[in-house]
Amino acid sequence: MIIKDRLLLTAASLVLGWLLVDATTMSISSATPKGTLVIDTIKRDTIQDISGKRALFIGDSHTSADYGWQYQLCKKTQMKYFNTAIGGKQTKWMLEVAKLHVNSGYDYCFIYGGANDMAGNRPPIKAVHNIQKIVNLCLEKQVTPIVLTGFDPLTCISVGGRESYKGYPQRYAKFQQLLVDSIKGAIVLKTHCISRTDCGDFLCHMTASGHKKMANFITLACRFKTY
Repeated sequence: MIIKDRLLLTAASLVLGWLLVDATTMSISSATPKGTLVIDTIKRDTIQDISGKRALFIGDSHTSADYGWQYQLCKKTQMKYFNTAIGGKQTKWMLEVAKLHVNSGYDYCFIYGGANDMAGNRPPIKAVHNIQKIVNLCLEKQVTPIVLTGFDPLTCISVGGRESYKGYPQRYAKFQQLLVDSIKGAIVLKTHCISRTDCGDFLCHMTASGHKKMANFITLACRFKTY
């Protein structure tokens, strides 16, 4: 599967800095901060076997489906997981969940939220700050944080004439770009890997094909071994 979108990886340790990775070639294309470790290529022998590792999922309805992308990801990689995602929740709630559940017993924490903040006309920067606080909690507990931007809202959301959702796709796109540009200490994946046909409604709650694509994208981007 060829993935055309780009994704931004920051090292789990702040020492490693920011790395911009192309998921098609799996090579480092640029790095910005002074002192950043630059790697020209990522070889296939760096694939990580995470069988038996523990993952925590924090999010909203896009992560709450029983057989959604998080289930498929863990089935493919044989990770054990706990999913705290609940539909309709915003990043402020997600932060409180992180305070309760992030602990050193987890190896990874997948963070996917912000859609409800943006649908509720919340300032994108405040939602990003909440995500950063979750990332910081993960780092304190030596848990690797992986932040997902979600689907491309400008192509996947179709609000039509619904006045209450006016400007929502644009706010969501701005929020996602802020995640890519400003989140520090996490792996940030720009998961624009699904199309409008993978959406089950106008807000793009994913169908089975969308969840499958999302799980496959994350597996490839993070170089996880599958079974």
